[in-house]
Amino acid sequence: MASEMNPLICFFEHNLFIYTLDYEVINCPPTLSVQVFLKQIEEKYFEKLKVVQVNFEFDHPERFEHQTALYQCPKAKVYVIRYYELKTLSEIKAASLTLDMNTEDIHFKPLMSKNDFIAKVQTIQQDICEGRLYQVNLTAPLEGETSENALNLFFKYEEKFQSQYKVLLPGTQLDIISFSPELFIENINETLTTRPIKGSSGSATDFVASLYKNKKEEAELSMIVDLLRNDLNSLGEAAAEVMAHRAPLQLGYIQHTYSEIKIKNNLPLGEVLGHMMPGGSISGCPKLESLKVIGEVEPYRRQIYTGTLGWWKKNDFKLNLAIRTFIKTGDKIFYHAGCGIVFDSDAELEWSEFLLKTGGLHVKV
Repeated sequence: MASEMNPLICFFEHNLFIYTLDYEVINCPPTLSVQVFLKQIEEKYFEKLKVVQVNFEFDHPERFEHQTALYQCPKAKVYVIRYYELKTLSEIKAASLTLDMNTEDIHFKPLMSKNDFIAKVQTIQQDICEGRLYQVNLTAPLEGETSENALNLFFKYEEKFQSQYKVLLPGTQLDIISFSPELFIENINETLTTRPIKGSSGSATDFVASLYKNKKEEAELSMIVDLLRNDLNSLGEAAAEVMAHRAPLQLGYIQHTYSEIKIKNNLPLGEVLGHMMPGGSISGCPKLESLKVIGEVEPYRRQIYTGTLGWWKKNDFKLNLAIRTFIKTGDKIFYHAGCGIVFDSDAELEWSEFLLKTGGLHVKV
């Protein structure tokens, strides 16, 4: 346990964000499962507003032990908030007296070469041809250097990454800065919602031609919707319903399609995550086999990236999928991007999509 005095910012609802300087950080002990850890937190701090962070690997780090870790972090942690205000980002920015908006641009370098990325796409396609699976989300990290503090970086990039689920989580060893556009799970009044995103094109391209009429992009999202319906249906006797399918999501520098699925739910957060983690849109289909392939083809652990971040109070919670996310440790900063690989993926175009998802960062390839 530790006390921090650096600002924490987390999406809440509409354009309001949780803002606090007064909280306690509790890390998941290595000997505890994430589910047991969250159950203990729930029992002790049920009435408190909390912000939670859970790694991609969840309760199965052994699947990825052979991969290289980019930094050290617990598999989950919870910020128990003592006092907070709900503010707009403009209000937070105006009140931040030490904020410096004249920060230098960070130059990022992919830790996987274009040739290696293309080779891994082809390996996955061979697995698909052999009937092993249908789709895998292939990701790779980028690395840069900066001495800027996390608050400056959050406001440097928050307008570039037009997204609803923005989070700044400070820490003693590392800071997390997330600009996720994707809702992983929201539980409000015993209704659980998920909104998977699939399909990407540049903002300047025609949405209907580049995404909506694209059979590959349609197949990608439809497969993930089926996977997530199965995950949701495993929660109990209620049946999941698709409320929207292939709706447009415009983010300025990029556009996507997304779907929305709902189900009645009265299970606590830890149990829901046990059924849902890792997220379907960032793993693949079938999920268990895609996780094996991710362990085989990706040389670096994802850790915080493609895990989940968000708020939790009583039985309600809202968590993003930790994509478009920076992890700053010391003067090093990491960012990740990825693509959904299917049978008819074009490896060159997947590399272009990987770069597109860096959102206009300065990337040296």
